[in-house]
Amino acid sequence: MFTRVLSFVALAAVANAYWTFGATQLIIQTRLDSIVNPDSIGTHVHAIVGASGFSNHYDPDELMKSNCTTIPVQPDLSNYWAPQMYHRDKDTGEFVAMPTAFNIYYLPRPGPKNETIKAFPKGLRMLAGDTNRRTFNASSHADQAITYVCLTNDGSPQTNAMPTQACPGGLRAQVFFPSCWDGVNLDSPDHKSHMAYPIQNFDSGDCPDTHPVHLISLFYEMGVSVQDFEFHGNGTWVLANGDTTGYGLHADFQNGWDVDLLQAAIDQCSGASGNVFDCAPLAAVYDRDAANACVFQGQLVNEDIGLNGPIPALPGCNPVFGDNNPKSATNCGKAAPALVPAQSALPGGWTEVGCIAEGTSGRALSALSMSAPNMTKGVCAAFCASHNFTLAGAEFSDECYCDDAFRNGADGQLVDWTECANRCAGNDNEICGGASRLSLMTSGAGAATDSDKSGASRRALRFTREQS
Repeated sequence: MFTRVLSFVALAAVANAYWTFGATQLIIQTRLDSIVNPDSIGTHVHAIVGASGFSNHYDPDELMKSNCTTIPVQPDLSNYWAPQMYHRDKDTGEFVAMPTAFNIYYLPRPGPKNETIKAFPKGLRMLAGDTNRRTFNASSHADQAITYVCLTNDGSPQTNAMPTQACPGGLRAQVFFPSCWDGVNLDSPDHKSHMAYPIQNFDSGDCPDTHPVHLISLFYEMGVSVQDFEFHGNGTWVLANGDTTGYGLHADFQNGWDVDLLQAAIDQCSGASGNVFDCAPLAAVYDRDAANACVFQGQLVNEDIGLNGPIPALPGCNPVFGDNNPKSATNCGKAAPALVPAQSALPGGWTEVGCIAEGTSGRALSALSMSAPNMTKGVCAAFCASHNFTLAGAEFSDECYCDDAFRNGADGQLVDWTECANRCAGNDNEICGGASRLSLMTSGAGAATDSDKSGASRRALRFTREQS
C-alpha cells in the first residue's frame, strides 16, 4: 500500500551523504504529546513512530529502557510524531484516520563554513511547525520547512499548502527540523527557541551565533494513503488539529539515541547515500525483525480515533477550520477521557512467558483450542483458565491453544522474541504468536512434557470458534 507513498526520494539539495529509516511503521496513534502537553491528554491525535515506551512524560533515561522501537536500528529509542491525517466524508462529514507511515532522514549538512556536525544531545526535544498557523510567509524558514508532495502519474508537485488535487500515488506531508542548537538548553518554553534554522536556508547553511552548535539535520516524510479514499476537493483531508489548509502541519522529536552511536554514524557514514547498510555503525545494529515485532507497552487515551470506522468528530476540541458546524468538534468543556493500558490484562495468577516453538510432530499445546476474531492474550488465557488448564498459547493472530503439558516434541524453551510478530486479531498493540510460534502464558504451575505425563493427557478437543 505504501510502495509509492514511502519510496525513497532523491533530494535535490542533498550535498552530503545521508541515511534513511524508510517505510517506518507507527508504534501508536493516540492523543498524547509528551512535549507540548506533558503529563496530560493532548489536544489532538498524533501518529507516533519509534520507542515502545512512549508516554505523556519524557524522561530520556526511562525512554531508553523501552523494550524495542519500530526504527530498525534498535539503539535509536527516540520518538518521532506528527498529527494524524483524516479523510472527511463529503456527505456525512464523518472522519476516518488514513493509513500512515514515515520515512525519516538523517542529513549531515555542514554549510559553506563546513561546520562540525554533532549528534543530538541526550534529553533534547524539539518542535517544528505551528499547529495554529493558517497562512504562509514565503520569507520564513520555519514556514518553508513545511511542505507536501502529491504523488501523481504526470509529475509530483511540491507545495507549501495541502494539495488541492487528487493524489493517485498517495501524499507525503513533510517537515524539516531546525538544525542549530544554542548549546545550553535541551528544551524551551515554546519548544523551539533553543533551536534555529541555518542562516542561508531552512535545510542547509551555517548556524547563527546565537545557536552555534550544528546538529545533524532531521527530515520527516509522513506518507498517507489518500489514494484509498474519495477525493472531493478542498477539505477532503483534515489534520487532527482541524486544519484543512495544511499550514498547521507540525512535528515533534524527543531524543532516545545512543548518542555515541549517532555520533559514530555522523563521523563514519560519509558514503552512506541513504542506505543504512552502507553505514557500518548502523548496519551492525540493524534489526528489521525487532522493528516489525515491536508493540506499544504503555497507556493510550480511551477513545475512538477513527482507526476502524468513521467517527462523527475529531477527538479533542478541534473544529474543522472554516467550518461553521459545531458538531465537527467534541469534548469541548468536558473532562478528558482516561488513560488505559494498550494491552489486555491476563487473568489473575497468569503471567506471560514469551515466544516458544510449536512441537516437531504436532501442536505443542493440543488438549483444547479455539479461534476468535477478538483474540488477545487475555482472551486466550481466560479461555484456557475457564477449562482449568495451566498453559495457554496464542498463535496466528486469532488462535488459542491450551494444555497442562508440552506435547509432540515441544519443550517450552524460549526462542527469539522477534519470531512472534503477529498482531492479535482483537488488539493491534499485542502479539499473538507467529508462524509455528506461540505466545505462551502460564497460570504459574510447572509445565511438564509428554514423557512426564504418560497416560495423563486429557482428551483433545477442538473448538472451531468460541467467543469470550
